[in-house]
Amino acid sequence: MKKISLMTIGAVVFLNATTISQLLKKIDEIPDTKLDNVAIKEMKINKKSVTYSLYPKLTLTGSAEHFNIPTSIRPLPPTESTKIIMTHGSLPFSKNIYRIGFNFNMPLFIKEVYDNKKRMQFLLNATKYKSQINLLKRESTLIIYVSNLNYLYALKKALKTQYDSISTVYKATKTGVKVGRIPEFKLLRLKDSLISIKNRISQVETKIADMQSKIYTLTETKINQPIKFYANNVSKGEFISLKPLKEQLKASKYEIASKKDAYLPKVFLKMQGNRAFAKAYNTNENIALNYASAGIYITWDVFNKKNGADIQKAKIARNKTSLEIAKTIKDLKAQIAYINKSLKEIEKQLVLAKQSVDLKKELLKSAKTAFELNTMTVDEYLGYENDLAKAKADLANLIALKNSLIAQKALIYGKNLKKVFK
Repeated sequence: MKKISLMTIGAVVFLNATTISQLLKKIDEIPDTKLDNVAIKEMKINKKSVTYSLYPKLTLTGSAEHFNIPTSIRPLPPTESTKIIMTHGSLPFSKNIYRIGFNFNMPLFIKEVYDNKKRMQFLLNATKYKSQINLLKRESTLIIYVSNLNYLYALKKALKTQYDSISTVYKATKTGVKVGRIPEFKLLRLKDSLISIKNRISQVETKIADMQSKIYTLTETKINQPIKFYANNVSKGEFISLKPLKEQLKASKYEIASKKDAYLPKVFLKMQGNRAFAKAYNTNENIALNYASAGIYITWDVFNKKNGADIQKAKIARNKTSLEIAKTIKDLKAQIAYINKSLKEIEKQLVLAKQSVDLKKELLKSAKTAFELNTMTVDEYLGYENDLAKAKADLANLIALKNSLIAQKALIYGKNLKKVFK
């Protein structure tokens, strides 16, 4: 029965264990990522807004007006006014006039709208790439945090193992001190070492809590144990940081064009009409008259100094983006060279570090025997304990550093970190 219970508990722990893949997926659900998605939607609406400015606009109007003298409801040709007067009809003049009508406005030619429409498409592409980069940055940061957390857990484990090892020697030494075979100084030195290790474990616990908090911020998930994962090789690719900049550079071309378009004429089709209701001032009879017009209108900025300044600013923005692309390429090439060189060296160091741990385990066994036989001082023995704990910590640190460098490399090349880390 006890065996079954233990197996059940083990299965539950295994099923509830968090994997690196699950943590990476959690980043898709946090508000930071959702904000990037909102930014994309906002840019799509901005693009539509530019496109919709080419559509016709229809407005319904209504008014109620009072004048201090009788005012014409609509323009009245001389022949018509003469005819009304001769027949004693109602003249279309009144102090109170009510109207209902419409205004129709449609752009026929506004060059800058077409250029802005193309510009918005490139800005939308840039926003999508920025959103992708932000997600990769969070995922890369998560890998670095988890790697550091694993290192801290490994360091804590190494210190606990060291503490347990020294505790065993401490108990044996305590017995020797009681019978007068071993000087009390050795016992006190061992106790001092145990206190120091306890203090170091406490410090590591604080760092673990800090790292857990950072992981929770990214994933809204509490991590209370190491997370085992491995990294696949990252192949060479295009620098993803260049993609939004290149889209911005393309957009700047149409930004300049749209500013130059301000010198071109703008052509509109306008139509308007209304029906006016009033009482004729000379007969007091109700009258209702229609009045409408339609025409093509041209506006042309023949001279506007501000247009020239706007063009210069757009050109400066384009040049600034070009320089930023060149700087990004330079910086990322140097960073990739450093990462590749470091990864090669770390691979060599990992082999040596594993050998060092195995060797120091054997040395510690001999040191314990020598200390028990009173052929080695307490400080010499403690030196071997420290060496083994340090070797274990160094190995864990190299693994964490390797994973962190691979995460940075994957970010630079825009790789899917969910496929790189398993």
